[in-house]
Amino acid sequence: MAKPVVAVTMGDPAGVGPEVVLKALAHPVVRKMCHPLVLGDWQVLQRTRQAGKGYPRLVLWDKGEPIEETGARILVHSISSLSLEQSRPGHPSKACGEAAYRYIKEAAELVLSQVADAIATAPISKRVLRLAGYRYPGHTELLAELTRTEECRMMLLGKRLKVVLVTVHVPLGEVSRELTRKRVRVTLELAHQALRKYFGISRPRLAVAALNPHAGEEGILGGEEKRIILPAIEEVDGEGIQASGPFPADSLFYQAARGDYDAVICMYHDQGLIPLKLLHFFGAAALTLGLPFIRTSVDHGTAYDIAGKNRANGSSMKEAVLLAARLAGQKRK
Repeated sequence: MAKPVVAVTMGDPAGVGPEVVLKALAHPVVRKMCHPLVLGDWQVLQRTRQAGKGYPRLVLWDKGEPIEETGARILVHSISSLSLEQSRPGHPSKACGEAAYRYIKEAAELVLSQVADAIATAPISKRVLRLAGYRYPGHTELLAELTRTEECRMMLLGKRLKVVLVTVHVPLGEVSRELTRKRVRVTLELAHQALRKYFGISRPRLAVAALNPHAGEEGILGGEEKRIILPAIEEVDGEGIQASGPFPADSLFYQAARGDYDAVICMYHDQGLIPLKLLHFFGAAALTLGLPFIRTSVDHGTAYDIAGKNRANGSSMKEAVLLAARLAGQKRK
């Protein structure tokens, strides 16, 4: 069976995206698992390649050309042509935001037209998207709009822990207002489906984290558990979904990491990301649930402070590409 094609977006040209993409694709195991196709900027990638060591050779690819074995060379679909000033590492610009948007849009089109089998994305920032006039909180919301997907969620995973977020890029003070019974229920449903479909778990065990300390302490420390979270858990029980909780978050992640649960449903961004990154600071990846195609991502940001300094770690990007390749391979079977 032919290897799957993974469209790898370069991310923000001024961030660590170009560097982590090249570092990830330098690993022979990545090229063994898939045909990577980088969507980015030829000149930016070449400048990045010249500044480091051990990076793979690159070759230009145009739409309509076959995607075939290229040995140690990596195919690049050059979508932008940024000057050195426009793409200066650590200095995000409107031009970078426009370019990053175009990489994502083209990747979605390639996978929807079945030229590619999956997408793996390098990091972007809300700031550059806004500079270019695109008011999306991140990749997930942009891809949802491009594919007309009503509900999607983010799963972040490492070897010992998987977390799925009910809310993502929401200020902490607004999380309670954003939580609804439907939002929690849909998150449970998407997590259940993904664990069955992608990870072969026939009856996933989901643990639900409480929003408040001590799971609200019978309403003394907050009422969201009784009013929103518990009713959502009870609703999915009728769908055959095994979900438990809500549990106090201060002890739940220890139990999940030792294998008591297959995934933890988290109410807000840092509730899930802090334990995940404690265990898997390097080597974790993200998977978007609900989209009509496979999309994985790094679990970190643009890291403007180290961009262009050859100090970024490519482990998460490598894991994102490998995860996309594995899931795409399973889908083909």
